[in-house]
Amino acid sequence: MNGLDSSPNVTPAGVTFAIVQRIINNQPMPVNGGSLIALTPTQLKISLDTALDTPLPADIDPTTLFLYNKNGDQFAPFVNVTLPPLHVDGDTDIVVKDQIVTITNETELIKWFEDVFDNPTVDLSTRGDSTVHLGKLHYGAHIEKTVTVNSLNKLEGFGIETMQLMMPPEANGTNIQGTLNLPNWGTLALSFGDIKLNLMSGDIRIGLITIYDVFIPPGNNSLYFNGELFLGTLVQNFGTILASQTDALADGNIQIDATGNATTVNGERISFIEAVLNKRRVTSMISLMKLGSDLINSFTGSNQASLTDLIDNLFGNSTLIDDILGHWNTTANSGTSEKRGPRAAAARSSKLNLLKLGMKMRKMMR
Repeated sequence: MNGLDSSPNVTPAGVTFAIVQRIINNQPMPVNGGSLIALTPTQLKISLDTALDTPLPADIDPTTLFLYNKNGDQFAPFVNVTLPPLHVDGDTDIVVKDQIVTITNETELIKWFEDVFDNPTVDLSTRGDSTVHLGKLHYGAHIEKTVTVNSLNKLEGFGIETMQLMMPPEANGTNIQGTLNLPNWGTLALSFGDIKLNLMSGDIRIGLITIYDVFIPPGNNSLYFNGELFLGTLVQNFGTILASQTDALADGNIQIDATGNATTVNGERISFIEAVLNKRRVTSMISLMKLGSDLINSFTGSNQASLTDLIDNLFGNSTLIDDILGHWNTTANSGTSEKRGPRAAAARSSKLNLLKLGMKMRKMMR
């Protein structure tokens, strides 16, 4: 890559051509910003901000750049964008604005989006040919660049910020709403329409939420969601769910994981996004007391509600609940030695609070 095209004759024109090609080769063409917006299952809207820094003033014809995975077995572009006609002189900004492009290879696009999701940085490779004008002289130039762009880094920092129960539920089953942080560690803003996420505790699917009109510029993004918490599933599988929360509860948290379920834009499924999100799992650690207070406040409307005090008042027999929890610990850990130390005590205390919350939820369902 970036080699000079050779000429058998050493002429002034050939030397100038070599200089022009060398200038093109030495351009870093960084991606300084932009956006990728999913429009349909086959189209994206792309904006890119880059720059050229040339020692000579020049005009460059419109240039089609093919975007592809450099590490693929063959040159297989997944989209292409067109640079506008350019006059460059020194450090010159180049802006590709809101170009609607058709996906030419969905398989390669999915591979690239997988790298975007999984890694802190991703390579973006481009290839194209153009004509450079130096006054009345015209030279063909080949562009072949691979630049490194910051990407999503597995959505590190993803988390449910608030969650409220909605009782009675809406006609479509919606019974929770809240906000979550959807961080974008990348350089490009991303827009993927409506995203549905499965909520998981261990291997048990405990809910389904929708984030609407997802647009995430670089940085943290607090987004509204609503959906359904499967209360029946929670009650029926409470022991199993509690067991899957042991490590999180030891730190006073509840772990709720999320996996992709469906991604739609204007009602159309976006398969190249679903192919990535539906195979990934991200983790949210939520303070047990914060979550409990959010859920209780859904009914009390008070910001001062104490989860432990409120449930103790409701049930009035902490000793009985503690005995039930102790019996669960004995049966769940049969054949193993009892855990000792501060983390075990913290986990036991957190399990007690979670059991009380579960009993409260069960009472509300009756």
